[in-house]
Amino acid sequence: MKMLISSQRTEWRLALLTISLIGCGFANAPTAVAESTAPTSEVEQGAAGQPQSPPASIDGFRQALFGMSEEQVRQIIRKDFPAATGKISNAVHPSEKTKVLSVVVPDLLPDSGNARISYIFGHQSKKLIQVNIVWASEGNAASDETLVGTANSLRDYFAAQNYKPDTVVANRQLAENTIVVFRGGDLQGRMVLLVLSGVAAAARGEEKKGSRPPPLTLELSYIEDAAHPDVFRISKGQF
Repeated sequence: MKMLISSQRTEWRLALLTISLIGCGFANAPTAVAESTAPTSEVEQGAAGQPQSPPASIDGFRQALFGMSEEQVRQIIRKDFPAATGKISNAVHPSEKTKVLSVVVPDLLPDSGNARISYIFGHQSKKLIQVNIVWASEGNAASDETLVGTANSLRDYFAAQNYKPDTVVANRQLAENTIVVFRGGDLQGRMVLLVLSGVAAAARGEEKKGSRPPPLTLELSYIEDAAHPDVFRISKGQF
């Protein structure tokens, strides 16, 4: 089983990945499958006879909105996921100096398994700047199918929304074992990014013992400002 998306890992890695996506623009990236198409202008949308939907707005995840404080987000977690209230973990990124609150939630989507939700707060602002949601395969064929099904469902959900046309990418291979399932931005420059990475169980079994690549991981990010993330940087001239 190859890692494909049909037509139908960690909370810190995505910030860097997102910046690289903006920079490369996928100009030379091969397509994993037939790439999804969408009207690229209001004129084309009108010509296709499609009713105009309001522009998509990426404000955060559920009730957790960009710009909220840590205490506000803790209160939102208690409302959104009451069973996880006593299981909130926190950490500080060693180089970016951003604080992260994380919870593990079962079946965020029906029968999708456990998802790790990470709320990231800016180094300077101390406000919510990004939310990452990660699903990981258990390394067998059934779990892989569940993960790919979740990826397809989320892609279809996002593709139905009215994101800024020149920001939309679907089913595009970024690297050998990494597929951008969906990317879209709103008029304020905020972004949603869905990435499938790793290797399916069948292919991993063919690798030599001790050198097996990681299993499939699906990562969904809501990002306030991918081009200018609020992370620690050494000031110019300091060294």
